[in-house]
Amino acid sequence: MADVPRRRALLAAASGIAALAGCAGSDSASNSYPVRGDQPIDGYELERARDESGEPILTGGEETPSSETDERGRRRPRARRVLVSGDGLDALDFAETAAADRLRSFLDGTDFESASAYLLSMPVTACRDVRLRSVAVEPSELADGDLHPRADFCRAYRPADVECDPEAVHTVGFAIRLPVAAERSSGSGMGMRGSCRQGDPPAVFNSSAPGAGGDGE
Repeated sequence: MADVPRRRALLAAASGIAALAGCAGSDSASNSYPVRGDQPIDGYELERARDESGEPILTGGEETPSSETDERGRRRPRARRVLVSGDGLDALDFAETAAADRLRSFLDGTDFESASAYLLSMPVTACRDVRLRSVAVEPSELADGDLHPRADFCRAYRPADVECDPEAVHTVGFAIRLPVAAERSSGSGMGMRGSCRQGDPPAVFNSSAPGAGGDGE
């Protein structure tokens, strides 16, 4: 059982979220795009993984992952889960894949007395990538012990030397460790920008098989 007074102190300290600096992990957020009253967080840690089979990375937990079927009949799994305790993490069933193991291993290192985690997975076409742009929380909700994180992403073409099938769909997962503790989470959000940068896609995609030039999403 978490020490509630200690958590309250940590939550009170979180009112200075904007002063946090130095994003650690394998990626960084160079731009922040908060919406409404969201407060950007710069001191998060990030682990990401890609499963080229396109299968779901996780199942189970209080929030049931969803899936979509596109016009070609392909299943497109999505999941979004906020973790504020070890019990929440234990309630998730991760797939037996390298991508799932990588995210689970990262989340196992979370000290939920001083941190929380936001886990997301989504489909992406094989020739595209998804990048994290910014992470934010609602400070007014966090002050009451309720964590409402928001993650904003964008899509980009993978490097031209990466071999890929424009018809294939992969699954990408993001585990974001937030430097704030919380008692619960009753909501979360995410946004997706169509392109990480303006301009034409690499020439290799323009000259490949039909459909390679589109974003496929």
